[in-house]
Amino acid sequence: MNKFIFNDYYHVPQGKIAKRMLYKSDNVIAFVLNIAKGEILPGHTHMESTLLLQVMEGDAKVVTDGNETLLQVGELMQVDGQESLQVINIGSEVLRLFVTISPMGSEAFATDANV
Repeated sequence: MNKFIFNDYYHVPQGKIAKRMLYKSDNVIAFVLNIAKGEILPGHTHMESTLLLQVMEGDAKVVTDGNETLLQVGELMQVDGQESLQVINIGSEVLRLFVTISPMGSEAFATDANV
């Protein structure tokens, strides 16, 4: 059993994005993605994985294969790994997303990052 406190993973990005890992196993990774005001997580895919994105703070526009979806606090979105995924912070503050990816895919996805 593990207990996590989301606020411990909330960071103000020094650049565009601060990713903070919560959990990693062979089957799943979980992290908080902190996206600065007006910034974009560029389009990318996650191959055979499934992603769940939940907005913890802020407002997001998620673009999957060219289709735009607005997400607000408390809303959850499932994205298939083959879909091209882009996230845009359309709010006035840092956008904070709780993200899970299963299966993990590349080991490169399983580390903290500052972009």
